[in-house]
Amino acid sequence: MNKILIIDDDRTARKGLYFSLKNGVNAISEAGNVREAEHLLKQKEFDVVISDLRLPAEEQGLNLVKKCKQIFPLTPVMIITAYGSVDSAVRAMKAGADDFITKDFSKEEIILKVEKMLQTRKLWQANLRLSEQVNSLQANHMLSGEGDQIIGNSPQMKEVLSLLARVGQDKDSTVLITGESGTGKELVARAIHRINPYRNKNRFVVVDVASMPPTLLESQLFGHEKGAFTNAIQQHAGYFEIGEGGTVFLDEIGDFPLELQVKLLRFLQEKTFVRVGGEAPIRADVRIVAATNKNLQEMVQKQRFRADLFYRLNVININIPPLRERKEDIIPLIEFFKSRFSVQKGRILDFPAKTLAAMESYPWPGNIRQLKNFMESLYVVCPDNVVSEKHLNFEQAPKASPEALFHKLLEIPLKEARKKIIEDFERYYLENHLKRFEHNISKLASAVGESREGISKKIKRYRLK
Repeated sequence: MNKILIIDDDRTARKGLYFSLKNGVNAISEAGNVREAEHLLKQKEFDVVISDLRLPAEEQGLNLVKKCKQIFPLTPVMIITAYGSVDSAVRAMKAGADDFITKDFSKEEIILKVEKMLQTRKLWQANLRLSEQVNSLQANHMLSGEGDQIIGNSPQMKEVLSLLARVGQDKDSTVLITGESGTGKELVARAIHRINPYRNKNRFVVVDVASMPPTLLESQLFGHEKGAFTNAIQQHAGYFEIGEGGTVFLDEIGDFPLELQVKLLRFLQEKTFVRVGGEAPIRADVRIVAATNKNLQEMVQKQRFRADLFYRLNVININIPPLRERKEDIIPLIEFFKSRFSVQKGRILDFPAKTLAAMESYPWPGNIRQLKNFMESLYVVCPDNVVSEKHLNFEQAPKASPEALFHKLLEIPLKEARKKIIEDFERYYLENHLKRFEHNISKLASAVGESREGISKKIKRYRLK
């Protein structure tokens, strides 16, 4: 409901404005002087204020602009000034007025300016809501990281966050973070470092194990002496030295070269190492946090990963569940990404309930990374400001490849892999049908050809209700 306040000591001028604007505005109030205007402003907030600059003294109009903006900073103010009074208009804008118009305006001109100011107010209000939303999310749902946040309302993520809070207070214990690609393992590692009172003043060093050949990885971790190999023209400090007092995050630890694992194990046990080409042992006080999307236990059985290194890394295990197993977190994540991309892209999108339901039911095989990329694409390519189901082209959303989806399954016996696939499908199938039949288990069982008792057991098993 649009509410406008017109302030002018000339009754004829007020009525002229009233009749020009009445068709596009729900409520118009009038004031003949500053006192009446202040009285109305104390009673309610207006969407637009239009005031003559002379009331009757020019300074009264300027003071009223200042007072109005102090009381209601999100209310646009337009000043009416005499024809050719450029200096007066400039002073009014400096006092806080958002626009001005000369007294020889046409009906079309005043309507256009008011419509523009109403849109401006809506934009200001939307930006304020976005800011409040971000603050609310930070207070209630997330643990801040460096640029990203861990968001979780589901029981699984609440357990993770509870464990994370305890792990973060420990100084030295090695942590192994497991979970599928895109679940946020690095965010968890950063959170462990940030909340650790012993190490958060020092560096958090990220080592992407999968991207380095063995020789380079050894040099990067342990450093090398001058002349240790060709092109080693000077002494080089490795990540363990650089991270002194802090945390070293070994990402994709499952790809750690077998020939270097014994050297890493020795460092974990003794906190000392020798540079490549060196002889003197060097001590480094760092905490090791590792992460992988592979099944290290299976790799140990196949002798592709040292058992003693696995046990030394797996002192504390934090498993991040995939997004399809914690549907409660999808809507909070969408709200968070809405807040982020509304600011980054300078665009506000509305997601109706049906659209959110469709996004919530999608399995998101690429997890949070896929959801984030999909949300960003909507803010770029969506032709409307309201995102409907027709805009949800999940097939074009960046998602995990079949290799990424089934990579973990390739490392376990066929019987176990088949069981895992069936369980994941049953969970997804039942979750969607529960929504379809509004959680009426009898109707669901009849529709899918199963007994009510059997369906109830699976719902309980998969924690779907």
